Amino acid sequence: MVTRLRQSLTARLIITISGIIFAICVLFLLLINHHLDESILEEMGEKALTSAYLIAERPDIVSTFSTEDPSSILQPIAEDIRQQIGASFVVIGNEQGIRYTHPDPQKIGQSMVGGDNDSALINKEPIVSVTTGSLGESIRGKVPVIIDDKVVGIVSVGFLTKDIQGTIDTAFSGWLQITLLVAVFGIICAVLLSLYVKEQLLGMQPAQIAKLYSAYHTILEETTDGIILTTLNNDVVISNSRAKELISPLTEGISLHTLLPERLFQEEVIRALEIPLQQQEMIISKAPLKHGKRLGYLYFLRTKLEYEAVINELTLVKQQARMQRAKTHEFANKLHVILGLIKNDHIEEVIQYIRQEQQDTTKQQQVLSAQPSILIQALLEGKISEAKERGITIKIESQDDVIDYQDEEVDALLTALGNVLQNAMDALHNTNIADKQINLFIHQYSHELIIEVHDNGPGIDEETAEQIFTLGYTTKDGYDHGYGLAISEQALQKVGGSLLLEESDLGGACFLIILQRKGSNGDLVN
Repeated sequence: MVTRLRQSLTARLIITISGIIFAICVLFLLLINHHLDESILEEMGEKALTSAYLIAERPDIVSTFSTEDPSSILQPIAEDIRQQIGASFVVIGNEQGIRYTHPDPQKIGQSMVGGDNDSALINKEPIVSVTTGSLGESIRGKVPVIIDDKVVGIVSVGFLTKDIQGTIDTAFSGWLQITLLVAVFGIICAVLLSLYVKEQLLGMQPAQIAKLYSAYHTILEETTDGIILTTLNNDVVISNSRAKELISPLTEGISLHTLLPERLFQEEVIRALEIPLQQQEMIISKAPLKHGKRLGYLYFLRTKLEYEAVINELTLVKQQARMQRAKTHEFANKLHVILGLIKNDHIEEVIQYIRQEQQDTTKQQQVLSAQPSILIQALLEGKISEAKERGITIKIESQDDVIDYQDEEVDALLTALGNVLQNAMDALHNTNIADKQINLFIHQYSHELIIEVHDNGPGIDEETAEQIFTLGYTTKDGYDHGYGLAISEQALQKVGGSLLLEESDLGGACFLIILQRKGSNGDLVN
């Protein structure tokens, strides 16, 4: 029976909803109790102070202070007022705080207790306080009695806190009964809701729902792509809205053989295959769907533009990580050099080393500041740091004229220059060349920008050069290569630029990044 209760969705819903209702009711009662405490205490304090004001301003009471025996006159008046307003005490005293009245006649003539008379007697200011007096703890309002701007006495009206607490408890009990009724009603609703959910789910329990979910979990994980689930015969079983946007007409039951190229059905697994489909470039992946046995196939579709955006984001993340790591290592190495020189008392060499580093940094910053964008400056700075870490020297020669470029042109330059420099460093890193160099020449003209990237690596053979700008072609291991140069070329072409490959004067490869200058109207400048 315990197992059945554990697996019952109805029981879980009832317990969960009832628990939530119980928690809300408890919180509500705590808030109500807090509110009652504050509001009733504040109300009684205002009532005590208002009553004290009215008593202190009564002419018959004020005139009594000039008589020989004020107590005999004031005591019956104070007791009558106390009974009328329901106060615990109404005490009237003179300017020294000696009682003229008190609910206990034996305490008349004694000093008032509590230590809160100074505000009224000395500062002439009314006060509400919670203090323990001769009758116990009370909330009291005290007002000075003033004749001709002189304090001649004090009026204190108070309510014992134990009596006030009784009032609070009575009010709270009423709210408690209402809350219990609401809780019972909520639990009844929880039971009815649970039965309704059970009916809508056709009596299935969580274990059964989990089995159905596990058959389609791959679809749910790839909701950002167009997703198609087919049978073993490639008839569509399920397709999401994104897939229907990319392929039209796509409906449940239709055969993919009528919509997709036949070569897609010849392979069991396909990874990032680029095909033209319905007037756009599409990247399609295919994977078999299994649950004990093979059930069908899953197709993932994404436009080439979306794929390029993902690759660019990953590239930028990698570049940032490499730049930060390189800067950290470079800084640590310099500190180690300085530490070693200082330990060996080579102070002059330390000074010379620091000055040389400062000169090199200043020269580098001057070159970088001449670049057409602060983003390109940051890219070059990061690549220089990464190259140093890998034992490669990057030299930059640039003109002083700085020309502004549009955002989409800068994005294209960042993509192309970042990929070209990264490829050059990767090519040099795997060689045994002693002096690994990359030379960067930036020529800025009024009508175009030309960036030459030379390296003294092994170069690129003719067969590779013919395919190097093809999406997916790579000479490296792994699935995440073969996209950088193709995407760089496409990014430059979109802004009227181009990416070319030549032989370098250093003996390796030379990539030319050319970007045509546009005028304010968007036309190319001649």
